Amino acid sequence: MTDRVRRYGGVIAIYDGRVALVREQYETWDAPYWSPPSGTVEEGETPAAGSARELLEETGLKAPESALQLVWLATVVIDGQIISNAWNYATTVEDNTFAIDDPDGAILEARWFPPTEAAALLTRLPYPPLSAPAVAYLQTGTPLHWTFTQTNTTWTWTTAPLPT
Repeated sequence: MTDRVRRYGGVIAIYDGRVALVREQYETWDAPYWSPPSGTVEEGETPAAGSARELLEETGLKAPESALQLVWLATVVIDGQIISNAWNYATTVEDNTFAIDDPDGAILEARWFPPTEAAALLTRLPYPPLSAPAVAYLQTGTPLHWTFTQTNTTWTWTTAPLPT
């Protein structure tokens, strides 16, 4: 395991009351799953800049950093060490046209869903640090800081208000 904390970013993009999700075949998942557009925040990028870039690559949707509102932060702890932080934002986009240009080739399609249907699809994700905050945000709209701990193959988590 690396000594460096990995950084991820994602966006809940909304258009006309619907939520954009991508169907992704992630390397460690058993099948493709619907997920919020997200990915690695690159060296030198702010979490917001990386999230906006990932949204553009995975969906073609454009959102300036200034339009992104932080809605959850997920910290993952394994063996007492923080291994990753993921900043996730929400924004309303002005153009709903998808144009996938994913350099990783993991995105199979992008679609708009009503929030309740998006939340139902996200419950199937095999990775709680991505699924639990996304579902909770779509159901409640409450911004939270999530801390996930993995022991063997069991995940537990706690939440706290996001610092303002």
